[in-house]
Amino acid sequence: MKIFDLHTDTMMDIANRMYEGETDVLRKHHLPQYEQGQIGAMIYALWMTNDFQELSEYFPEPPGSAQETMIRVLARSFEEFKSTSAVEVARSAEDIDRIRSAGKIPVLLGLEGFYGFHGELGMVDVMYDLGFRHGMLTWNDDNEFAAGVEFADEDFGLTDLGAKAIQRMEELRMLIDVSHASEKTFWDIMEQTSCPVIASHSNAWSLCNAPRNLKDDQIRAIAGRGGVIGLNTWKGFLCEDMETATVKDMARHARYIADLVGTEHVACGFDFCDYFDENDGTPGIMNAGESQNLISALAEEGFTEAEQQAIAWDNAMNVIRKVLG
Repeated sequence: MKIFDLHTDTMMDIANRMYEGETDVLRKHHLPQYEQGQIGAMIYALWMTNDFQELSEYFPEPPGSAQETMIRVLARSFEEFKSTSAVEVARSAEDIDRIRSAGKIPVLLGLEGFYGFHGELGMVDVMYDLGFRHGMLTWNDDNEFAAGVEFADEDFGLTDLGAKAIQRMEELRMLIDVSHASEKTFWDIMEQTSCPVIASHSNAWSLCNAPRNLKDDQIRAIAGRGGVIGLNTWKGFLCEDMETATVKDMARHARYIADLVGTEHVACGFDFCDYFDENDGTPGIMNAGESQNLISALAEEGFTEAEQQAIAWDNAMNVIRKVLG
């Protein structure tokens, strides 16, 4: 069963491996896993934050500023896209259909944090013109646009600049993603927009009260807009005793969200990190090649084949069609 993965950090892996002298990274390391796991489309997220120095274990290359890192990852990823015929950047739902019909894997480009923009609102249009059709204002920390989920000040959410950025994204018909938003930022985004929004890689807070998971009222708000929540594989987002997590816990989160708001609001956003030294993935679904194990777990949880298909592919495509056209 084909799966649409709403969140992967593959561009960072491309940049890291190219720094170490590798070429043809997708063919050597990722395409075999996509084939094994039946990954049919993805959002490739450009992961940014304020201070990569604190996360140096993820990078063989000495990390620079957010702007320097953004340029490195963009340049190397676009070079890799041009060198492979198996993957093509999509800018619309129609593109996704066309690329799949040609036997290739469509990739939507996404922003995981508006860092390195130096407060320039026009960067939203710049990234759109480069092909980006998805965006989160923050990673876990804060910037000129908003507060991320780990930022301590509960009164700090969307800034005036962030409100303008979100409104511009809606005008451009970009996917607005709230997975890393603080609660205040989340509700500010909902107040400032009327379009469907997604949480590309988050689970249910009621089953695991990790800050990155969504509370019931947030889940209802996303569903009320016709959005989706992508199930995340990180074991710390599945169980409070993270060492006990299995792929069956992902299916439990799917069931909880489906029972709360309907199966049509559940999708996949795996956030695989098997290519980083620090990997908090879940046994049974540690990489893209094991993605079909979730489908089996959904069946064991009582989801029908039609519901499995919806979670794997249809729900993600439905919201993409609504937003991107």
